[in-house]
Amino acid sequence: MKSGTVMHGSKLSFQYWFIAMHFLTSTKKSFSAKEVQRQLGHKRYEPIWAMMHKLRSVMRLRDDEYTLKEEIELDEGFFETVSITRDK
Repeated sequence: MKSGTVMHGSKLSFQYWFIAMHFLTSTKKSFSAKEVQRQLGHKRYEPIWAMMHKLRSVMRLRDDEYTLKEEIELDEGFFETVSITRDK
């Protein structure tokens, strides 16, 4: 079930992975691996750090694929792209 996903090769449970994903995506502030370890009650830091590192890496790769265009709304603020052309 984990094969071909970011979870491939991990001995951590699906529950840990999905809770960590929830922590990373549900708040504006980021969670440290140490805080996730504490929240999960896991004894060892290293596997939690590796899981968080993999999740952040995958999220960064996905973000690089998309460029915002046109008009967007962000926290009740409006922003839009502007093309600057210089007449010579």
